[in-house]
Amino acid sequence: MMMRDLHDGELRALLAFRQRHGRCWKAALLLRWSAGTDADEPGSAHLRHLRNIGGPRWLIGLSAATLDDAARRFAGNVDPVLIDIFMENATGFARGASASVGIAPASAAHSLAIAIELSLKAYLMKAGYADDWNRVHIRHDLEKALALATEAGLSGLPLELPDLTAILSPAYSHHEIDALFRVGASPFDVADACLCVDRLLAVIRVQIA
Repeated sequence: MMMRDLHDGELRALLAFRQRHGRCWKAALLLRWSAGTDADEPGSAHLRHLRNIGGPRWLIGLSAATLDDAARRFAGNVDPVLIDIFMENATGFARGASASVGIAPASAAHSLAIAIELSLKAYLMKAGYADDWNRVHIRHDLEKALALATEAGLSGLPLELPDLTAILSPAYSHHEIDALFRVGASPFDVADACLCVDRLLAVIRVQIA
């Protein structure tokens, strides 16, 4: 049975266990699972859940690269200046989108995508995600950024945001937003999308304050 992707809480528990127990950490965890003493470890609820849904075979097959990558992601130091820059630029792109809705809807949609990306990455940086990791692993994937931000605790989001990101993300990732608006087509109401992004920015400002 294939394991699902690990949640951040599970990754942190495994990283902390690995740090405490060194090179033979897997053997140490298997021993604790067998004896039931994993309950005495920090992050025990996550470790026990992984025992139940993954088991020894999964643990033995867990690659060091998976935890090393998570460690790099969690290594970000919260940089208030960089977070403020991302949010300021997100606000600027959102305002530019609102100003160009009736003139150049494709350009407005592209500005909205940038505003979504920057604001979600600002939230992720506040949550401890390294900017370098975001740049490499999220890139311009708005759906992935939204999923990670939600997992990290972002709440109160506009209900229409998942649908908007689902439309924008593939085109934005491949620099093809203009194609969505060719021949007068419009995959969504750009004016409504501007309001959605404005609400997103307002929610993030409150939660990173």
